[in-house]
Amino acid sequence: ARALFLASGAALSHVLKPMVFQEEKNAWFSPRRRPSSLSGVDYGDLKDRVAPWFSPKRLSFSVAAEEKDKEKGNEDCRRPTDPFHLMTTCEVELDALEHADCLEKGLSKEIVTEFMTPVRSATGLQRYNVLRSDDMKEYRLLANDYTFLLYACVLTEAGRVDIFQYDPKETSGQLFDPSKPAFTMSFNNSKSDWRLVQERCEHCRFSPKHLSCSCHGKQQVACVRHFTKKLGDGVSNCMEVRTPGVEHDGSPVVWCPLLGKPDLASPVSRGGGAKGEAQTLVTKLPSWNEEFQCLVLEFEGRTVSASPNNFQLALPDKPDEIVCQYGKIGPNTFSLDFKQPLSVIQAFGISLSTTFLS
Repeated sequence: ARALFLASGAALSHVLKPMVFQEEKNAWFSPRRRPSSLSGVDYGDLKDRVAPWFSPKRLSFSVAAEEKDKEKGNEDCRRPTDPFHLMTTCEVELDALEHADCLEKGLSKEIVTEFMTPVRSATGLQRYNVLRSDDMKEYRLLANDYTFLLYACVLTEAGRVDIFQYDPKETSGQLFDPSKPAFTMSFNNSKSDWRLVQERCEHCRFSPKHLSCSCHGKQQVACVRHFTKKLGDGVSNCMEVRTPGVEHDGSPVVWCPLLGKPDLASPVSRGGGAKGEAQTLVTKLPSWNEEFQCLVLEFEGRTVSASPNNFQLALPDKPDEIVCQYGKIGPNTFSLDFKQPLSVIQAFGISLSTTFLS
């Protein structure tokens, strides 16, 4: 009887063990949960790539997926609802464990503080490089040792430039999401006025969306206005740049509209960069060279080629002290050198505003 009882128990355990394992594997709190354990919902051929809205491994739908379903005749395929609006335009997302693995490898780049803080050097210019694609739609900011820093994509029809901390060519593009830029730079129809904003405001990052500045203009980082000026027999491209001032501790002023800050491009924001004020940078005008019969700028420590994108910026009260310079040093390579009071993202954004100059 004892042997029969043990044999029956072993057989029962053998039958129940796969069932318990399947239930644990499909538990709702598991980061690798699959939607196959849900009853009463027919996912059709989307079962292997779509998870319910409460699963961390949840995948969202894309327009391409819907078109594919229509081609297969699956127009009546039931899709799970999204009551909390968690779906994004990205068809495939990393699950919780893969996100943690990226954090351990140091691949996660979600914090933008290092790009927003003005550079430490107040005397010499810090050297960077900008690589441009052949179609002039993609730009990459590299450090002086050619370490990747930022990626920008020009969307001409949308009237903006999206700036990301991830390079779509690195890590197989798994961390790159085209719908989630860190910064956005918009421009008007004449491409003369540009505004750089941070998508996640430092003041409103923990506020609900309807109570944040995302609905009121977002946190402004820089404003650029382009114009031309006649010098002798030539015409020079000029610009006026407005950026938030710098606090006494060296941190930038958070230019959030919910903090009572006016439009950065408005005359009300004009100031000398003191605490709570905006600071202005102006173009250093080139001089006419009789030998070469053209306007010439001298770039410190750089050998540049003639280009309408070249510029030098200075403070209005110190016109001979260069704060930022941008010059063409190759067919699709530019040098970007700057110092305080500019930050990395501000200097990169100013350089991107010259994309359509001729």
